[in-house]
Amino acid sequence: EFDNSSENKANCAYYEAFCAIELGEQNSDQMMIDFVERYPTSLKQNTANIEVGDYYFKNGNYPYALKWYNRVESRNLSVSMEEDFTFKYAYSLFAVRSFKRAKEYFQKLLNSPEYGARAKYYYGFIAYQEDDYDNANRYLSEVSDNKELGEDVPYYMANIKFKTGNFQEAIDIAKPFLTKADRNERSELSKIIGESYFNLEQYKEAIPYLLDYKGRRNRWNNTDYYQLGYAYYKQKDYENAIANFNKIIGGNDMVAQNAYYHLGECYLETDQKTEALNAFRNAALMEYDPTIKKDAWLNYAKLSYEIGNPYQSVPDVLKEYLDLYPKTDAKAEIEDLLISAYITSKDYQGALDALKGFKDNTNKAMYQKVALYRGIQLFNDEDLDQAKVNFEIAINEPLDNTTAARAEFWKSEVDYLNGNYTEALNGYKKFENMTKSDTIAEIQEAKYALGYTYFKLKDYDNSRQAFQSYIDSKPGDEEKVDDSYIRLGDSYYASSNYNKAIPAYDKVIQHEGAG
Repeated sequence: EFDNSSENKANCAYYEAFCAIELGEQNSDQMMIDFVERYPTSLKQNTANIEVGDYYFKNGNYPYALKWYNRVESRNLSVSMEEDFTFKYAYSLFAVRSFKRAKEYFQKLLNSPEYGARAKYYYGFIAYQEDDYDNANRYLSEVSDNKELGEDVPYYMANIKFKTGNFQEAIDIAKPFLTKADRNERSELSKIIGESYFNLEQYKEAIPYLLDYKGRRNRWNNTDYYQLGYAYYKQKDYENAIANFNKIIGGNDMVAQNAYYHLGECYLETDQKTEALNAFRNAALMEYDPTIKKDAWLNYAKLSYEIGNPYQSVPDVLKEYLDLYPKTDAKAEIEDLLISAYITSKDYQGALDALKGFKDNTNKAMYQKVALYRGIQLFNDEDLDQAKVNFEIAINEPLDNTTAARAEFWKSEVDYLNGNYTEALNGYKKFENMTKSDTIAEIQEAKYALGYTYFKLKDYDNSRQAFQSYIDSKPGDEEKVDDSYIRLGDSYYASSNYNKAIPAYDKVIQHEGAG
């Protein structure tokens, strides 16, 4: 009978448990655990800890395997046992995603004749997971021809080449592997190939591979849609580009900003200007890429002028662009559009405010014309004082003689209404001296106005001449023609020339009878 403390009894308990483990008997692990607990001083303790760990390792229970491996004193093991233990310990750490520690133990085996290949594979894989692509490339490439380990190495190698910007190498590695890959790997490899072609600006080649990508969890993200849309855009396939850009929903990042910008360009190419305006507006409102934002703003501003803007007035859009980009190369163009927008909307005061300070002759000529338009606008609103101020501005900017002449006429109209008949007379005469062109609308009106002005000054001879000149010009305004005959008759009447007054009055009576 052996004593419980004797080494022989301990050895018996150990070998019994060992045999049970080797035979895969139920509760064999518990037998070894009992041995470890009952014989803590046994020389077989270290080996027993390994055996229990190996049992759990063999059954894929890596957390339990680690629990027992952690008890092992590896310095007491033989070289072959230590390598075996180190590999299993490293793999168990790898299995529970303790990559940093696993990497340390795999590193010890890199030159092992027995475990070197597997150690390089897992060491390279961990380096890949850690984005350490130099080491990943080094060690995975060493086992790429290993039939047992190298089956999925091309995928990792292709991805490493892709992530390090070696796009052609990524394509060269991935394409031959496509036919051997499973469904998931094929999808990922297609993405690598497609995106590599994309980055090489070989968009035609990229499209079929981008289409073959299934997405993460069978769903595409905004970047996936953007890349395919952009590839179509570069191929001038605008309809497909639009379809893919429009699938970028709810994005508020650089990808979305770029997508909206290129979507706007696609809409312009297909003459869908309202949609283009909305797309450029969305790109312009995002801050991620200043260059895209600036160009989107320019397109948004130009389109607003061309087709109108449902969100804000066209001048406000153009002013905002100039405020944001005061040194833009398009400054002169947008300033011209701004002035034109004010004029189109009859906001002549806005146009004048915008034109102030412009020093080139083109803008001064425009300033002169706008001052005239603003003056006529104020005149029609019966704001005669401010109207006269604007007419004088147009007169004092004599770059365009016709505009200055017209302003002189309208200033005279103000003087007449204010009872300043002598000033009005001088202005009307000056107007006639400045232009003889019948194409100016005011040329006939000036004759009519002169007739009244002379009449007010009791210069009946000149009044009659002016009214007769107006009648002879055949103005087409029957009411004013009749009025001119009446004033012609009045002038004769005031001069006591009744014989000539009667025919003038008869003209009006005959005209009314005919009407």
